[in-house]
Amino acid sequence: MNSIITLDKNLFLWLNHSLNSPCLDHFFWLITWLGNGWILAFITGLGLWFYDRGIFKYHWPWMMLATLLSGLTVVLIKSLIARPRPLAEFAPLIQNGQLYINVLGSALKANSFPSGHTQVAFAVATYLSLIFRRAAFIFLMLACLVGISRIYLGVHFPLDVLVGAMIGGGFSVIVWKWRKKFYQKHPL
Repeated sequence: MNSIITLDKNLFLWLNHSLNSPCLDHFFWLITWLGNGWILAFITGLGLWFYDRGIFKYHWPWMMLATLLSGLTVVLIKSLIARPRPLAEFAPLIQNGQLYINVLGSALKANSFPSGHTQVAFAVATYLSLIFRRAAFIFLMLACLVGISRIYLGVHFPLDVLVGAMIGGGFSVIVWKWRKKFYQKHPL
């Protein structure tokens, strides 16, 4: 387990330092907002409403259920594991001037593992990919960019992002299957 954590820290430092540029600072600051649950719920709800109200009524509540259930799972895991954020994890090295971490925005203090922004992005992206299969690549790439943004902004380790993605995507697949069974038993 120690070797996984060491690899995770080293990968974080490499990604956080090697991609650093003012252009990417602005890009990833904007992209990370796609992992905000309220913003993404509003954007997808509005988008589906205007695209096709039938799809909105049929799928949006289920997509929000997947996002909510995966979000509750993330909150539970964060409280149980209590992994510190990168800034707190590397605090002694930073204070001694031995290490610099590129942190954009406020320095978050809450637990790091798993990433809630990534969970939200993947819950929505996976569900949308199941509805609109031809656009799946676009949805999933946007979700990946949200995950990368969390590392770039200095607030999550790669493992936080990976597990957040698995939880969000996994719950969307589960809820998708529940939805199918529900409508087989209770047709519209």
